[in-house]
Amino acid sequence: MIAIYSDQKSPRLNYILTQLFSRILGCDFYLTNKLNEYLLSPLPGIAYCTQDPHKGIWIKSTELLFSKGLSKLDDFSFGKWGNLPTFFHNNKKEEEDENVPFDLFAASFYLLSRMEEYHSNDLDKHGRYKYEASILQKMGCITHPIVDEWVIKLKNILLIKYPDLEFSSRQFRFIPTIDIDHPFLYRNKGVANSLCLLKDLGERKFKRFWNRLLTILRFKEDPYFNFSFIIKLYEEEQIKGLFFAHRGPYGQYDRHYIFPSKRLRKMMRMIDKENRVLLHPSYVAAFNNIHLCHEKMDLERVLNHQVNASRQHYLRIRFPESYRLLQSAGIYHDYSVIYTNQYGFRTGTSIPFPFYDIENERETPLMIHTTAVIDMTLKEDFSMSPEQALETITKLYERVQAVGGDFITLFHNSSLAETDEWKGWRRMYVRLIKNLSNINN
Repeated sequence: MIAIYSDQKSPRLNYILTQLFSRILGCDFYLTNKLNEYLLSPLPGIAYCTQDPHKGIWIKSTELLFSKGLSKLDDFSFGKWGNLPTFFHNNKKEEEDENVPFDLFAASFYLLSRMEEYHSNDLDKHGRYKYEASILQKMGCITHPIVDEWVIKLKNILLIKYPDLEFSSRQFRFIPTIDIDHPFLYRNKGVANSLCLLKDLGERKFKRFWNRLLTILRFKEDPYFNFSFIIKLYEEEQIKGLFFAHRGPYGQYDRHYIFPSKRLRKMMRMIDKENRVLLHPSYVAAFNNIHLCHEKMDLERVLNHQVNASRQHYLRIRFPESYRLLQSAGIYHDYSVIYTNQYGFRTGTSIPFPFYDIENERETPLMIHTTAVIDMTLKEDFSMSPEQALETITKLYERVQAVGGDFITLFHNSSLAETDEWKGWRRMYVRLIKNLSNINN
């Protein structure tokens, strides 16, 4: 156990200490605002205050964790802690002593609470926060789980000063996820298929014409309906995956098949036996409680059990409204936190944490699971080949493995279809699963 002294207490401080010490480091802590009690304690100590009490590790505090509501921050005081970038730096020379040269607790809270995203105007056309506005992008460390790396460094400093201190380290987990935006490329599209056949002929795309025709006539399997391949791969490598199913309406940004499919419902129940099928709220449901609840109930009818986890279609989340909406619908695990056009760690961590509602100053039951990488981002935004993508993903999972975090990937059934634009990506995915399953097991 660690004794932590702070001359003030607050819900924010208790929240971030619980995340950093209990959930990440696996170490109990005792928080006191009585200086004499701290000084007389035989426990290893951390002092979080403005003046060094000359006992234990000193982290100079700022006002952020003792404020209420949203704080307008103009000076982030960027710095370095060894080779790790920091903010809320206090300009203390690190080599002079063993203390931490920045407000680690406030910086971690700022990132996990997503304070920078509250009511932001830095949004794209879909209402999503732009990664270019992120403090982690400005610091150049968005591809690192920087909060986890800070905490591991703090742990190592504590162990040097207190060699008998015990920690229960987290175990690395690989969690592959599949978004089922479009289960069909050719089937279940009604008159649209006839028009597309004519278009294929007009554009002299004869290969696509024959593939479409043979699939419509049931002589070939639809290339997007490749769930048996994914299930078999996971079974062979002894891993469990998460599948996020779109149950929303037909629309420009939603599903592209028209007719409901009994075969798809049967397949989702089959997937759910060994893996988990979760909700993929539609584009229109992102900020609409009625649509969200309807889609959740529809999926629950298909699976015949409750669903309490989701990932937003188009990753449309807005702080704090989206997470209040999800909780009101009975969703308590979310996997939407990643930028659509930048891989890495939007929250600065790879370890699940509860959503802290800043406006209501309370920790909520909803857990946020940060996704690290998306297939579409690597291919379309970074123009990577499958080989380059695998190399990039490998670097990311090595960083997560080093801190004992959860490495969450996002692929689509459509990107594993081996269609013209995705040639080679299925083979790359098989290699990825095999590599990471060996670490998982």
